[in-house]
Amino acid sequence: MANKEYSEGEVTILWQPEKCIHAGICVKTLPNVYNPKEKPWIRIENASPEELINQVAKCPSGALSIKQDHQMPIKIEREDNGRKGRFVIYANGEFAGEMTYVWAGTSKLIIDHTGVEENFSGKGLGRQLVMKAVEYARNNSVKILPLCPFAKKVFDKEDGIGDVRA
Repeated sequence: MANKEYSEGEVTILWQPEKCIHAGICVKTLPNVYNPKEKPWIRIENASPEELINQVAKCPSGALSIKQDHQMPIKIEREDNGRKGRFVIYANGEFAGEMTYVWAGTSKLIIDHTGVEENFSGKGLGRQLVMKAVEYARNNSVKILPLCPFAKKVFDKEDGIGDVRA
């Protein structure tokens, strides 16, 4: 079976049927978007770009992936002075947002704020910042306490990242 793309302009979902294990997470998470009994089975227009990006990230097989139509080169940098720090995200070379944290001892960081510039809103950049912190925590044996409401929401929704939660 050939790969299929479903687009609404800003975001394109790529479906690779040979990878699909039919876990049903897509259907359970966004039933207004995914209906295997209909053709086309994906109605991408029934959700926001951020909802689509968040849902596709949960696909256990990788059969669903996101191809942003206007691919923005994304760069995330970490700044840290030993007491506090931040992850900064740049899109197309432009400051797009940040996630700030403070250290609680040497093995725990507390995320206290996540913010994305208005013109980059809804593109999943805030989630990327949180996931970069998760990656950092795993690589450095650090625990995260997500006090920021957005970061807490990402932690509550994402499967498989509870291992770094303080």
